[in-house]
Amino acid sequence: MVLMYRSLKPTVYLLFFILAISGGVEIVDAQVKSIKIRLSYKSKLDGNFNVKKFKLNHPLKISQKEIINHLVSLRYKGVSMGSKEISVFSPTEIKKLAPILVKAFAGVPSRKIIHVDLKSKTGTTVVDIFSFKNYLNWRFDSIQGETYFQKNNARVWSIFSWELMRQKGQRYFKSGADQGRRLNKNWIVAKLHLPVLDNKDEKKKGPSDLSKKSNSSNKLNLELEKKLKHLKRLYEEGLIEEEEYKVQQNKLFERLF
Repeated sequence: MVLMYRSLKPTVYLLFFILAISGGVEIVDAQVKSIKIRLSYKSKLDGNFNVKKFKLNHPLKISQKEIINHLVSLRYKGVSMGSKEISVFSPTEIKKLAPILVKAFAGVPSRKIIHVDLKSKTGTTVVDIFSFKNYLNWRFDSIQGETYFQKNNARVWSIFSWELMRQKGQRYFKSGADQGRRLNKNWIVAKLHLPVLDNKDEKKKGPSDLSKKSNSSNKLNLELEKKLKHLKRLYEEGLIEEEEYKVQQNKLFERLF
C-alpha cells in the first residue's frame, strides 16, 4: 500500500498542476481570486470601431513569454495635472491573464477578435486584442474603472480621462482620412515580437565593449544587460518560475562570456 502511494504521488501532483492550469482547481491566493476575467470572441465588424479592412492572422501561435512582454509594456497616464505613468496591468493580473491569452490566440477564429473584461479591486479593464501582419493591437475602452471618454458634467461633453503611453516598438493607431488623421491614444499597435523594454533613464548605448575587445572586459554588453534586468524583474514580480529564470539567465551569461 505504501509503495502504491509513493508511485501515485507524482501522478497526483501532475494531475493537480494540469487542472490548475486549465482552471479546474480554484486558486486559493486571495489576490488572484479577486481577479475575474471574462474572455469572448466577437466579430471584427462589431462594436464602435470597425477593423474589417484588416486581414487578421488568426489563429495565432504566440508564446507566453511574448504575451507577458506585451502586457508588461502596456502603460498609461491620466490627462489631469500631476498624473504619473503607470502599468495597465498589475503583476498579479499579468500572471493570471497571460496563459489565458495564449490559449485564446490559439483558438480565435480567423474573422474574430479577442474581447477581455477584467475585473479587480482597482476597477474594470476592457480591451479588444487582435493581430494583423506582424502587429498586435490593444484597444482599450476602460482601464482600472476609468473609461477612455469621461462625461464632464459642467460642460456637458465627453473628455479624455487617460491615454496610453507608447513604448519602444509601439505606436498609436491612426484613423480618418489621409489628411488630418487622428491619433487614437487608447489604441496601441505593437510589433508582434516586441523588443525588451528599455529603462527610460538609460543613456544611449554606444558600440559594444565586447566587439571592441578592449581592456574593459568587465563591462557587459549593454543589450544583454538590459535583458538580464528585464528577466530579473519578471522573476521578482512572480511572472516566471525560479527554474525558468535560472535557465534563461544561464543562456544570457553564456552569450556574455
